[in-house]
Amino acid sequence: MIRKARLSDLDDLLHLYDHLRGGLSYVKRKAMDPTPRHKKALREMLKDPRSLVLVAESRGKVLGTCTLYVLNRVYWQGKPWGVLDSIVVAESAQGQGVGTQLIRHAIKLAKKAGCTHINLTSNTQRVRAHIFYESLGFERTYVGFKMSF
Repeated sequence: MIRKARLSDLDDLLHLYDHLRGGLSYVKRKAMDPTPRHKKALREMLKDPRSLVLVAESRGKVLGTCTLYVLNRVYWQGKPWGVLDSIVVAESAQGQGVGTQLIRHAIKLAKKAGCTHINLTSNTQRVRAHIFYESLGFERTYVGFKMSF
């Protein structure tokens, strides 16, 4: 089942994000513990109709998540566009269609919101994820850049 996240999902979300961070060999960080900042951020995102934190759940267990941001723009006739972020499926649930359901649901929501297209970025080392995204119809069209603070 795909549903909107709840504040009570915070621990599960952070656990999934740890998998996402830990899936890259060069990322070595301790597991995230929920902080008041995490809780505040999630609470604000849940209130914002243009930030849709989705979870895939089975038998009461959160197996995956992604966030869809619906953003306004002047470009493209002033129509909104979607950005998918924080896409992760628990290692134990990978290959079972969980990610496919999550992303297809997010695409449906983006279309319903009037988005002209949807973008996502993925670390260059996540080759399996790239193949997965392409299998869902995404195209490699951009080179991404990042500046950390």
